[in-house]
Formats: sequence, structure tokens, C-alpha cells
Amino acid sequence: MGDVLFLGLGRVGLRTLYLFRELARNSHIYALDKDPSLSSVIRNVDGVEFRTYSEDVVDELASKVDLAVTALPSAVAFRVVERLVNKCIDVVDVSFFPEDPYILNKAVEDCNSVFIPDAGFAPGYSNLVVGYIVKKYRNVESIDIMVGGIPKRPIPPLGYVVTWNPSDLIEEYIRSARIVENGVLRYVDPFDVVVELNLEGIGLLEGFVSDGLRTLIRNIDVRNMREITLRWPGHIESMKLLRDLGLMSKDLIRVGDSYVRPSELLAKLLEDKLSMKINDIAVIYVVAKSSNGRRHSELSVLEGTPESPATSTFTALVHAFTAGLAHSRKVPQGVQPLENLSMFKDEYDAYLKGKGAIIKIESDLE
Repeated sequence: MGDVLFLGLGRVGLRTLYLFRELARNSHIYALDKDPSLSSVIRNVDGVEFRTYSEDVVDELASKVDLAVTALPSAVAFRVVERLVNKCIDVVDVSFFPEDPYILNKAVEDCNSVFIPDAGFAPGYSNLVVGYIVKKYRNVESIDIMVGGIPKRPIPPLGYVVTWNPSDLIEEYIRSARIVENGVLRYVDPFDVVVELNLEGIGLLEGFVSDGLRTLIRNIDVRNMREITLRWPGHIESMKLLRDLGLMSKDLIRVGDSYVRPSELLAKLLEDKLSMKINDIAVIYVVAKSSNGRRHSELSVLEGTPESPATSTFTALVHAFTAGLAHSRKVPQGVQPLENLSMFKDEYDAYLKGKGAIIKIESDLE
């Protein structure tokens, strides 16, 4: 396959670039970001050419590449991804944008190209696990996807540290969550349901419903399904208080002679105050149950360090491996979220284990 375009070199995108370089050593990569100082960061990476991001540069390079690997903030990601898809370029995206990826289905079909959305931690690897379970076992009735990126111990004042885009983090608390309940799609407030989970080797965690099902709603047919984001106890109550005070609002408010968006202020404060140097863990725990009470569970855990935080590293590992599959033209044409790629699960698991992930599977499903 030909040249590759990388857009976005933030916490995830830069790690993805390094990992992809290992997987596709002979490809030429154009790396784009709005921060020109990043050119010095990657100048010694073989076969990587840095360009400062602009729409004109994207248009120029689109004619030179076959694959785009995108890691952009959710607020701008869809517009950029749509632009690339309409240029008939294969795209592997990791952005948590709110739009339905299947909006782009016709353009992808017309181009006979590939678009892989949500190719990260969760949604992402969690989708891969769900797709694998449902394909292997026919009598699955309910699925709980429990995911979290948390410090190894709770850190005051919120029991949390920021290891990824804080604006996208806030989205988890304000975006209505879609769940499937008794075969019916429902929209619920993220804080309507709080669950407790005691995981061996980690401890007692609490969770709230989050909007991570996304393409699973379309592609997975089970009677009950939900995603739950895991945190240390006490975190949810604190975040609900911040939301109730209006600090997650995106509306402009006047403060003296200036106007501010509370959500932008909160994102900045979270990044400044909660960017602490501590090891963290990324956890995905998927539990599937049948109508007769049998169950299948998969627990995946990656421990991170301040230099390589677990959540962004896990995300980048999945992003890079998925990009590698697309680069090798192993992925069928069309919109292909990871639940459709369960045929590669053993390869994903071997790659993740080789990078330090622990994966435990228990099952008595038939």
C-alpha cells in the first residue's frame, strides 16, 4: 500500500504514529498537526514528514496517500473525516465524535473504500470483544461493557487524573447515554444509574452509564446492552455537583467584561490541576449472559506510567494495529467498526499482550 497521512499528534495520535511506524516500516508518512513545534519531536523518525495542519495541506496530501489515520478532538473530527472519506481515502479514526459514522456509508460505498470509526480503547477494543462473543455464542441475551481509565489509587479532589483530552472527558458526563433495555433503545442521563463493581486485583469501583455503544446498537442484536464507565468511589458524586453547578455548560456566560464557556474553563482546570505524575490503569471488563444464566467474561488491563499513561497507550495500541490491518488491505470495504473485525481478535490480543496488557477470559457459555 502507498503513503499514509496522520492527522493529530496529541496524547493518542503521536503514540499511534510511533507504534504504526513499527508495524509498517516501509511506508512513507505525512504527519499533520496545528502545533509546528512537533516537527522537532518527530524529526528523527525515519520516513515521517511533518507538515503544519491546514485544510489546504490536507487537500494537497490527499492526492498522495491511500490511508488517513486520524486522532482529532471530537468537536472538529467529523468534518475532517468526512472531507477525507469524500476524497476516497481509507480512514481509521479514533475520535469520539457525536455524529453517526454511518452517515458516511454511501460515500464509502461509492468509493469502494474503508472507514473504521472508534478504533481505540472504548469504544474500540470493547466493540471487538462484543463482536467476538456474539459471533461465537448464539444465545447471548445481555452484555455489560465496563470500562475505565483511572489512577492506580484515588487522587483528591476527584479521585482522578487527566490522561486524555479533557473536553472529550467532559462529554462523557453531559451526553445522553444510549442503552438497549428489553430490546428497546433508550436515552438516559449518565448519572441515572450508578453501579458498584469489585474487581480482583483492583478493588471496589463505581460506574455510570456512558454513551459508548454507538455502532453496537446497529450491529449487535441482544436484548439488553449498556456501557458503564468505571471510576473510584466518590468521583461520580463530585462530577454531578460540577455539572449541576453549570460548569460543564457550553453556553457563553458573561464574567465582568468577558464571555467564557464554563466547559472550556473546566477542561482547562482539569488539565492543569489533575495532570499528576502517577501510574494508572486502563480496564475493560465485558460480561455477557445467556437466558439460562450462563456467562462469558473478558477482563483486559493495562498498567501505565506518567510517561506512557494506560488509557492513551491502550487507545494508541488499538488505533495503530487497526491502521496496520487497513494498510495491509486486510479489512473488507465499507464502514467497519471493530465489532465487524472480530475475525482478527486473536491477532489483536497477541499484539496487546506483547505490549504488556493482561487479558483474562472465563466462560461457561455454549
